[in-house]
Order: sequence, then C-alpha cells, then structure tokens
Amino acid sequence: MKQLKNLESVGWIFWAICSVLLLIPNYFLSRVLLYDNSLGAHIGFTIGMSAVIGAIIAWIVNEILYRINLSKYKETKKRERKKKKKAS
Repeated sequence: MKQLKNLESVGWIFWAICSVLLLIPNYFLSRVLLYDNSLGAHIGFTIGMSAVIGAIIAWIVNEILYRINLSKYKETKKRERKKKKKAS
C-alpha cells in the first residue's frame, strides 16, 4: 500500500489498467478500420491503439490530480505566509 501513495507509480498502474480495459473495444474498432484480414495485424494494431489511448487517458487524469495537489499546496503556503506576517 505504501507504493500506491507515490503518484508516479499510481500513474503507471492506471495506464496499464486503462490499456487492458481498452483491448476489447479497440479490437472491434481495428476490425472496422483495417482492410487486412490477418489476425496478427488486428492484434498488433489493437495493442498499439490501446497503449496510446490508455496513455492519453492516464495523462489527463494525472494532470488533473497534479493541478488539484498544486492548488492545495499553494493554499497552504498562502496560509503560512499570512500566519507568519500576522505573527510579526
């Protein structure tokens, strides 16, 4: 559980989960997009598409979490400055 507190490792875990969840929908999408009927082409295209789309989704979620943490950090710094200025 200590590993899940590190935001970097959580991002990679979230990317892996997104990529795995996108495999089935992307497989059906690859059957529509590709004219080639070979199974290898569909599987390769599916894995690549899932990895890229999963990365985009994970990047968006990580950016949102970063912005939330940044705003909390700025708020605490602002409170500390006001408290320090008031104490002077």
